[in-house]
Amino acid sequence: MKSKFILVGLACLSFGTGAKAQDLIKQIPEDAEMIAAFNVKDIVQKANANKLNELLQKAGFFEKSGISASNDIKNLGVDLSQTAYFYTRKTDSISFTEFIFSLNNRGQFEKLLHEAGEPKAFANGYTSIGLKAGSMLVYNDRVARFISATTNTTFLDNDSIASRYGIKKVDYVARPADDEDAWADTTVAAVDSVAEVWDEDEKPLAVPVAPPVAIAVEPDTIAAAATEVYPPVVDIAGVDAVEMHDPSYYDSLYTAYEDQNRKNDSIRNSLRDKWLLNEAARLLSGSYKPLSIADQEKVLKNLGLIRLYVPRVEDLYRGLMPYTTSLPYYYMGIKLDKFKTGYQDGLLDLVQEGNVLKLKGSVGLDKALAEMTKRMYARKPNSKFSKYLTDKTLGFFNVNINSEAYLREMPAYMAKYYSGLLGPQQDVVEWGLMALEIALDEKAIAQVMPGDHLVVVNGLRKFKKDYIDYTYDDDYNATEVKKTKEETLPVFIWMFTSKDQRLIKKGLDMAVSKQVGQVYDGIYAFSKQKAKDFPMYVLLKEDLVMVSNDSLSLNDIRQNKMNAPGNKDFVKLMKQNKMSAAIDLQKLPAMLKEMGIAPDKQWEATLAQLNQYGSTAITSKGVVGNRAEVEMSTRLPQTSDGAISYLLDQILVELNKK
Repeated sequence: MKSKFILVGLACLSFGTGAKAQDLIKQIPEDAEMIAAFNVKDIVQKANANKLNELLQKAGFFEKSGISASNDIKNLGVDLSQTAYFYTRKTDSISFTEFIFSLNNRGQFEKLLHEAGEPKAFANGYTSIGLKAGSMLVYNDRVARFISATTNTTFLDNDSIASRYGIKKVDYVARPADDEDAWADTTVAAVDSVAEVWDEDEKPLAVPVAPPVAIAVEPDTIAAAATEVYPPVVDIAGVDAVEMHDPSYYDSLYTAYEDQNRKNDSIRNSLRDKWLLNEAARLLSGSYKPLSIADQEKVLKNLGLIRLYVPRVEDLYRGLMPYTTSLPYYYMGIKLDKFKTGYQDGLLDLVQEGNVLKLKGSVGLDKALAEMTKRMYARKPNSKFSKYLTDKTLGFFNVNINSEAYLREMPAYMAKYYSGLLGPQQDVVEWGLMALEIALDEKAIAQVMPGDHLVVVNGLRKFKKDYIDYTYDDDYNATEVKKTKEETLPVFIWMFTSKDQRLIKKGLDMAVSKQVGQVYDGIYAFSKQKAKDFPMYVLLKEDLVMVSNDSLSLNDIRQNKMNAPGNKDFVKLMKQNKMSAAIDLQKLPAMLKEMGIAPDKQWEATLAQLNQYGSTAITSKGVVGNRAEVEMSTRLPQTSDGAISYLLDQILVELNKK
């Protein structure tokens, strides 16, 4: 049933946003950890409502839900002009999630719920339906809210906290040899206690309950009602050896062990359900601070199709480290609560621009980190890189770092944001970072490698590769045989700027003098090792150092024979970004075919369609204002309805095959 409501929720995301979206977002608490907003009106306009209905029909949504409604999602009772929201909130003891969407016809919506149970009056004018344990649906005439809860296991793993709630950790222990009756009575009492606590198969939220009263008590301060009853623990040395060899003895130990674990699980489940009811009552009564106006604006301003918003990225980092006070960090002196990132809020947007689908991400930086990062990435790509991005280029990667600033800033960055982790060792770490800063001659290093790099994949080449095979005589004695075969592989060139090439040239000449490599017409060649690797080649040309697996490409560059037309899209990406990477999907099918790679039948048609695609790219402009930005884009085949509609067409094609 839970999966059904998730499908309903996703279906609802196929339509609308409007002025009332401001009302729904105000129902999100200010301490929400992560928020997702769905601009469903924009989604349906770009996806095509008829295709969405067809997709739901093919997926069996209407049939499985028992909905007639002319197989039309518009008849589900959901207000199709509103933005929908999903968010998470957590305490040290429990994590909550909520999905909120608007209704315009309560009667139609309730028809979807007939399998879940009888609706019951809840609180503040809301009706509730109990779903799977740990989740519930509440709704009124205007809005529906799906709320779920999961206890944080690390919280109840703490012995003192577990004891407060009547949870006892038990080992597989022996029963008293001289007090079997007392032990049996205790075991029965434990089982009876379990029976009185919520059972996993029961649905406590589906039965009528008195409307709960919202209280201002945190979940981890609520006392459990269960009474502590435990089997006595004794030293196994006091058990008679004969009894220990009796199989029934171990059966009884296992029974007691399982009884206590069932009781512990029942207490955990009852706490979860109790905290869930309190959370629902708190939300519906409005007895909490809503999301701040500033955060609401960040969620809604220029909303694309879908936006994921993290108000406090640093808190999210800490939330991913549940053992902040436990081993081994405690004994190492590491204090994760002192961990700082310099990050503020984070945004991730899904956007459609015609036939281009984009995923845009950014994270806010504090003032010091923003200024530091700008200095570290204050470098443009070498203009000479452009001529190596041609119409033969399959893909490339370019990054531009100011090596001098990077080496100068990194010790200060590490000291500011990471040294606090080590507690008593903090002064030692800061001293070591200062020593590193003094030892490094960043200006000299920056002359050798300023920090701009370009890796280009230009077509394919047949390479001869040595490999080892074996022959066997009549006595099966193996003899090693060296053989050669041809392989078709991508040709790559890695290049970087170097104003001072003395150190690099000295190293290359040293390798030649030691017969590790050879030099031909200014191109250094390093032989394959152990008859299994391909040779590598190095060329020093003007202020560039080039490393490649293809001597022919480097020879053409050395003789200025690179005459292929430039790839304007790739050149533009490289020049406008601090970091960029792209692959031309149109060239991929032909390249794989030439390499002799045959896809499975299920991927054959998909691979063939790549001839209609454009490039997929990942780019970053570095820090804009106080935000570090990154973007991923894919150019899909050109259609009249755009990228989302094209993706739905592909899904429908696959469904029609079944």
